[in-house]
Amino acid sequence: MARTKKTVAPAAEVKAAPVEVKKEAATKAVAAPKTEAAPKAEVKPVAKKPAAKKTETKAAAKKPAAKKPAAKKAAAKKAPKPITVEDIAAKLAKKLDAKKAAAIDRKCAVDIKLYGTFEAHMYIEVKDGKLTVAPYDYIEKDIEAAIAVENALAIIDGKLTIADALADGRLYAFGDIAVAAKLAALFA
Repeated sequence: MARTKKTVAPAAEVKAAPVEVKKEAATKAVAAPKTEAAPKAEVKPVAKKPAAKKTETKAAAKKPAAKKPAAKKAAAKKAPKPITVEDIAAKLAKKLDAKKAAAIDRKCAVDIKLYGTFEAHMYIEVKDGKLTVAPYDYIEKDIEAAIAVENALAIIDGKLTIADALADGRLYAFGDIAVAAKLAALFA
């Protein structure tokens, strides 16, 4: 029973307090019509809230719009153009020394199979002192070679030598060793 009395007493106190507050609010409401400043003050906070929401909406609308072009630029920088066999053949043609090719007195050809990110054939040919590099399969070859695209690019860029690639097993070559030595000399 003691618990019941304690529970009832605080509830009565709580109920009494709002009644008193209501009386004070009623007296203030009566005083408010006499002064004109009080009603205007009550209206302004209501008007400010929607205005604040509009500025938040404008600011929120501007932020995503600014981020989208930056995200597209970043995505464009991250996605490089995929390399093709034509690109590798063009790089290799620039890398090889055409003056050394003019010194070779016989026809030499190597068919290179590229594998890895893509599979393709390309060839290097020296015929009558003229150097040719093309992205096609070559039937009349003296040497057959197989190399991963990444390793071929490393050789072209000078980060890997042909001798190291052969020793490590990154480059496989089959055929005439004398022709292979002549073609390897074209790499400057």
